[in-house]
Amino acid sequence: MTTSLLIRKLPDAVKDTLAEAAKANGRSTEAQARSVLEEFTASWIAHKTSDADFFAQIREELLAGGIDDDEFQPMPRDPNDQPRPVSFE
Repeated sequence: MTTSLLIRKLPDAVKDTLAEAAKANGRSTEAQARSVLEEFTASWIAHKTSDADFFAQIREELLAGGIDDDEFQPMPRDPNDQPRPVSFE
C-alpha cells in the first residue's frame, strides 16, 4: 500500500538542500525525500527493537536465575523516624 504525504510550511532552504542531495544521488526530489523517510523509519524501528531486546534479555536473565532471599529486602524502618512538618509560609 502506498500513500501520499503533504508537508506544509517547509522552509525553502530545506527544500533546496533536499533537491541538491537528490541531484547528487541521481534521484528526483520526491525519490530523495522518500529515501530519507525510509532510512529514518528503518533506523527508528531498529533502535526501538534493540531497546525491546535489551529489556527482554534482562527479564530472561532475572527469570532464569531467580532472586535470592537476601536480595531486594526492604530497608529496616526506624519507628522514631517521623516526616518533617510542612510549612507553606
